[in-house]
Amino acid sequence: KGVNYMENKKHWIVLAVCCGLAASSIGVSINSSGVFYTPVSESLGIMRGTFSMHMTIFSLVTAMGALFIPRIMKKVPYKILLSVSVGIAVIATGAMAYARTIPVFYILGAVRGLSTGMFSIVPLTMIVNNWFEKKHGLATSVVFGFSGLAGSICSPILSGCIETMGWQTGYLVKAAILLALCLPAVIYPFHINPQKDGLLPYGFEEKKATVSLSHTSSFHFMTTAFISFFIFGLLCSCITSITQHLPGYGESIGYNVSLGATLLSAGMIGNIVSKLIIGVLSDAIGAVKATITMIIANVIGIILLMMGSSSWLLILGAFLFGSCYSIGAVSLPLLTKSFFGVEHYATVFPTISFASNLGAAISLSMVGYIYDFFGSYMYAFIIALIMIGVCMVTLTITIKTKYKVIENGEDNYEGLTKSESII
Repeated sequence: KGVNYMENKKHWIVLAVCCGLAASSIGVSINSSGVFYTPVSESLGIMRGTFSMHMTIFSLVTAMGALFIPRIMKKVPYKILLSVSVGIAVIATGAMAYARTIPVFYILGAVRGLSTGMFSIVPLTMIVNNWFEKKHGLATSVVFGFSGLAGSICSPILSGCIETMGWQTGYLVKAAILLALCLPAVIYPFHINPQKDGLLPYGFEEKKATVSLSHTSSFHFMTTAFISFFIFGLLCSCITSITQHLPGYGESIGYNVSLGATLLSAGMIGNIVSKLIIGVLSDAIGAVKATITMIIANVIGIILLMMGSSSWLLILGAFLFGSCYSIGAVSLPLLTKSFFGVEHYATVFPTISFASNLGAAISLSMVGYIYDFFGSYMYAFIIALIMIGVCMVTLTITIKTKYKVIENGEDNYEGLTKSESII
């Protein structure tokens, strides 16, 4: 209300620099890591599961860090925190080129996980929540859509570097890309809260602000709704790790390296498209229905990949499978806000993000070891389908128990209707 054009412009510039941070912390650091698994493990003479363990450590450290990030952000100016963490992430990524032993890869994985976590999902969703009240779903999906865009573009670039100049050069190129994507956010002046820049959130409505301020009750973690949602976040993120093994999967069923890289790129394109779609769908029909739509697309993608009857079906399957990223990156923050309210977001989401990163950490190595011991990725797909089934059950439990809590008035979100709270 009363915000002029230039003020609106700054909201979208802040969103743009957040896109660069998401592209670097998720798209480059995580989503393009799969192209290194086979060449590095074969070069060093180790199992794929053993090498991919460095990304498990990356995710575990990121998960642990997510629990403390909101507290750190309150004590340390975010610009300082961002600059230091970006510098460490870039140096640690470049240092991967000079690593020759597993312990060094693991240590660098931990350092990278801690540093990139400072400009990844938790801080980015907090910034978007503060800067955007209207079009919140779209803003969230755009930011995390860039993580998929970065993965789809960087995967073939890094794969080409590895084939022509070796995996060592690939890591140096990866570090340079990280720096380029983060620099705009480091340089551009902004705060986590728009009020510190003399602005109001985009689409600010005074009535909604009053509702948020009027709710002061503490949050209780030991509830059926939270526990079931925690399990949902854990399992839905487990599924995403399969994407990084698509290059290896393509080779394992008789296709060349080029198709393997194409499958990963297709998964990343599906990542982008699904994140954009889920944001629009969430604003239109609600976060729950949008999430279920993406889950259905994910199931179809897994079935097509398991069939593996032609390269085109594999590429289509990989594209649809990429929808799993929209659930972990976009659905979880949107569902957290819907189920538990804006006033509890900073309390609840770091724990949900911990579950999400923990799930990814477990499955990153698990998928690699499944191939090492069974010589096939088929069991990983079967386990993924079982996990999706459990996800649907836990999501249903969360919806129903949250509905009962609101209905019984035990958690009084003043001014919100049942439909607004659930959807």
